[in-house]
Amino acid sequence: MIKNLSLKKCFPLLGILGGMLTANAQCNAVTSFSENFDAYSCCTMGVVPTCWDSVLLGGASQIISSTAPASGTSQIYQNGYGAGKISIVVMPPVSNINAGTHRLRVKMRANSAGYLEFGYIKDALPETFVVLQGITITNTSYSDSAAERIFTVPTTVPDGMRLAIRNPGTSFAGHYWDDAVWEPIPTLGTVETTISSGVKVYPNPFTTVLHISDTKDVKTAIITDAVGRVVKTVEKPATTVEVNDLQKGVYFVTLYFKNGTEKSFKTIKN
Repeated sequence: MIKNLSLKKCFPLLGILGGMLTANAQCNAVTSFSENFDAYSCCTMGVVPTCWDSVLLGGASQIISSTAPASGTSQIYQNGYGAGKISIVVMPPVSNINAGTHRLRVKMRANSAGYLEFGYIKDALPETFVVLQGITITNTSYSDSAAERIFTVPTTVPDGMRLAIRNPGTSFAGHYWDDAVWEPIPTLGTVETTISSGVKVYPNPFTTVLHISDTKDVKTAIITDAVGRVVKTVEKPATTVEVNDLQKGVYFVTLYFKNGTEKSFKTIKN
């Protein structure tokens, strides 16, 4: 029997019987979403946006918090430390979770060294959660360049799953996240990518190095693998970035500019 389960669904919860969750599942799957949580206020336990879910076990906490959000007035807060203290925030159903065309972009911080997990879940049932990537959080401010995280989802994820972020209760930290966006992965050319600012990144495919034609306005370059794990972060990158240590495969390179904008593109290492 699932205990201490708190849900906030788009329609009223009908029942939890013998460990089985039954609900009026009338929220249609969408192809994209953008949520800054500003329509919700602190501090009732388990509150999440319409068509999202909140699962709370063992006395874990999940609320809407107004403490220094990334934008607007509100954000998600997850807390709880110890065996069985688990909170899971489940995102709305999307019809293209395994299409390989979209990514999750979200800003995260913690008030001390924190750890969350990005993954997927079926029907908001906690035992079905599958981890795609562990998220170590060391930044305490959203203004830190490490605050924005980008996650891609493998095409092997089964149909009908939903994106979710879990606090497994392994850190004392209070975890905050805001501005969650499920968006198309930028489409780029196969030979060379031209960033709108005029900066060029090449070659594509690459082998041992990537070249950035002009780095004077680039603050940080972050390379993630096909499932969203950060594999290389380069602060104030030079025009040549060594990538010989990367395995063959698909990568996403995101350039963060000094004016606060960013550009991401897909690359292949041979």
